[in-house]
Amino acid sequence: MEDDGPQTHAPQVVAENWTADVERLLEDWRNRVYAAQAAHYASSDRFRLLNYVVGVPATIFSSVVGTALFAGLEKGSPQTFIVGSISIAAAVLAALQTFLRFAERASQHATAGDWYSAIRRDLEQVLHLQPTARGAPKECLTEIRKEMNRAGQNSPELSGREWRRQAQRFRVKEPQIRV
Repeated sequence: MEDDGPQTHAPQVVAENWTADVERLLEDWRNRVYAAQAAHYASSDRFRLLNYVVGVPATIFSSVVGTALFAGLEKGSPQTFIVGSISIAAAVLAALQTFLRFAERASQHATAGDWYSAIRRDLEQVLHLQPTARGAPKECLTEIRKEMNRAGQNSPELSGREWRRQAQRFRVKEPQIRV
């Protein structure tokens, strides 16, 4: 009869290493990535809206100016002043839209939100598995931490206001920094 000792006892040792502190860390990380996911999606929505708020009037103003030029304007008339003002507004809005890159920023935040969403699902999967099915805590935590670091390094910066709003919503406890 063969001895299955190490194979039989390994899951118990792994399960014992999944302490309450490790579980709390996973919960905290899940809350953080959930907050980051929500903040990036909210930022994406905001930049998408700004793209329309600036882009639609720029398009309309440009069309109005183009149409007015075909109608023929008299020098010094009020219509000339209005068309000139609209032309300047269209140029300013188009320049702002190009410079501020609202559509590109919206896309970057949406991608970051998707990435954090995938990490959150990974964390939820681990949290819902029995400790014996999770593997060793150190390897699991290291893999998740590295993915969180990659997401953070490759994601666009969030506004402090948006992060604080989502961190509060998902009960993220930020360390108090004393100055």
